Amino acid sequence: MFHSLPLHHKTSQLTKDQVTLPAAISVREFGLKVGGRDVLCDVTLDIRKGEVLGLIGRTGAGKSVLMRAMCRLLQHERQLATTGSLTYGDTEVFSPQCDLPALRRKVAYIPETPNPFPLSVWDNISYGLKLNQIATSRHEVAEAVETALRRCMLWDHVKDVLHKRRGVDLPRHQQRLLCIARSISVQPEVLLLDRSTGSIDQGEGEALCALSVDLKKDHAVVAVSATLAETAQIADRVAYFEQGRLVEVDSAEMIFTAALKAETRGFIDSTSG
Repeated sequence: MFHSLPLHHKTSQLTKDQVTLPAAISVREFGLKVGGRDVLCDVTLDIRKGEVLGLIGRTGAGKSVLMRAMCRLLQHERQLATTGSLTYGDTEVFSPQCDLPALRRKVAYIPETPNPFPLSVWDNISYGLKLNQIATSRHEVAEAVETALRRCMLWDHVKDVLHKRRGVDLPRHQQRLLCIARSISVQPEVLLLDRSTGSIDQGEGEALCALSVDLKKDHAVVAVSATLAETAQIADRVAYFEQGRLVEVDSAEMIFTAALKAETRGFIDSTSG
């Protein structure tokens, strides 16, 4: 039912602090064509540090495409064309001058299907630390690896096999946690979590929801969850997409209990009924 989703906070509107949070990513009248077909149209919203923005909508609505656009992971799409602007800080993401490695370090995308390296758990995380010179001595690397794994609730499961077990050999839900740990170890500002709780059991999903909320302490988080109930649990704001358009964005409380647009209300009622 429209009013029965388990919101993790009960404020009826965004707090003053949330409204004034600086934007890590600004999207202004942004449109995207692939192969001559519109996949995003006239999208305007901000991604703010200190909050979770949940993206909802039917399959193909444009949620994952928008996240991939934020870190420019659409380079190999045919006949790619954009309108409007999508900026990270002062950098126009689709500008030829954009430093892609630097962008993707600061705007980290964790896809629906986990993609750990076919290396040890240790090497999965230490590789980025060394490459980006975040940690150089073995002691610094060890400390950073442990910190990332602990935060992602994985340390106790892998501490005895750090150098022996490959990331690709972990259970699927642990692969997801490892990919998040790998991403946060290089200190990104924005985390893009694409269906990070899909295909796992209830307990594992609840743990990942808790982690998503914890990560907003020092990141801007954009999340596409497996269900509306999960979005309601983790999101501060929610954006509803339909056929590549942003129909409505507001606080989670407003979207799930008093959405202004009939399209939003219809989607929530049909999905959570």
